[in-house]
Amino acid sequence: MERAPLNEEDRQFAATLLENGEWLSQHHDPVDRTEKFCDLADLLVGRMDQAADFFVSYTSADRVWAEWIAWQLEASGWSVVVQAWDFRPGGNFALDMHRALNDTQRTIAVLSPSFLASDFTAPEWAATFARDPDGTGHRLVPVRVRDCRPTGLLAPIVYIDLVGLSSRDEARKRLLDGLQERVKPEREPELPRSETAVVQPATPEPPWPPALRWTARLARGLFGRIVRPAAAFVATALLTWVMLGVLLPRYVEEQPSTAAVTSLLWATLVACALEGLFYVRRRFAASSGSAGP
Repeated sequence: MERAPLNEEDRQFAATLLENGEWLSQHHDPVDRTEKFCDLADLLVGRMDQAADFFVSYTSADRVWAEWIAWQLEASGWSVVVQAWDFRPGGNFALDMHRALNDTQRTIAVLSPSFLASDFTAPEWAATFARDPDGTGHRLVPVRVRDCRPTGLLAPIVYIDLVGLSSRDEARKRLLDGLQERVKPEREPELPRSETAVVQPATPEPPWPPALRWTARLARGLFGRIVRPAAAFVATALLTWVMLGVLLPRYVEEQPSTAAVTSLLWATLVACALEGLFYVRRRFAASSGSAGP
């Protein structure tokens, strides 16, 4: 794989390492070598401290998303370079962008239709892609924030999808999980259910014995044809007698037999009317059931 050319700062750093390596090969005093190793360690630590973890590439249409992503990363301990925070007045934009891409380890591309259509974001992600074309270093991490479909060289790169997430905690967890090397669950997964497992059918409820079925049918018939009409008749007769006593007390006192006959007639009419309604209801239910599919 062809390496990207080194910039001037990288060449100076490499030259310093070579000089120290040659010095170590020529000097064998333990004290001197120990001091030189300490100097080299300080040099390497300083070099590592200069490189930020992430550069956030975005368009002005997605600035809010870019700042939210940068904030979550820094809150989790990563160092971030983002144009809205780090490109200050008086600086050279092109040089600032050049340093941001060279001095960061990974690039986050805030994916959206505006990002894919921009002529300025393409060189940013392309520069990171050139440093890690096969994706083994995970240097280019797309984060989709609006509905879009990457094409070309961006299409096969797996992105972190934040589209459709309404919960801030859920979006933050998905973002941070997507930047980890490995996401192993904290608890053991449940044992999958085997597709070939034999499921025992539920035991059907045993049917009633014939004698019980006949008794139940007889009880329903008696209730429908005798008990219910009789109850309606008695209740209506009593109610009519009470109403006559309240509304026409002299009529009841002077002609009690006539009042009793009136109560019985009203009770008969009401009982017959109720039975007629129940009959029509049964016929309607039976016709609806027979006309069904």
